[in-house]
Amino acid sequence: MATKAEWAERVERWERSGLSAEKFARREGYKPKQLYWWRWKLRADRPSPSSLTEAPRFLPVHVVTDASVVAPEPIEIALPNGRVVRVRPGFDPATLERVLALAAEETPC
Repeated sequence: MATKAEWAERVERWERSGLSAEKFARREGYKPKQLYWWRWKLRADRPSPSSLTEAPRFLPVHVVTDASVVAPEPIEIALPNGRVVRVRPGFDPATLERVLALAAEETPC
């Protein structure tokens, strides 16, 4: 049974080869699904650069009601881990705070 390090080397050789997973796997003697799975696994295990330096920080938010705005658009909050939270007008600040904390976590899907 191959180790994680061996699979990392195989996936790296496959990606450098420019071959499809099917052709590369056939040439090397294993299944294309194994290449796809290991590529996914290795990427999922790799910590993001921002998680290595510091924990996510949140800035205070003050919600201001502006009567001149006819139809406020939802806002989008892009987090460093790539997740996006869309917030509609009239949101509950406490709920938003909990959602942002959960969305900022680096858990595998």
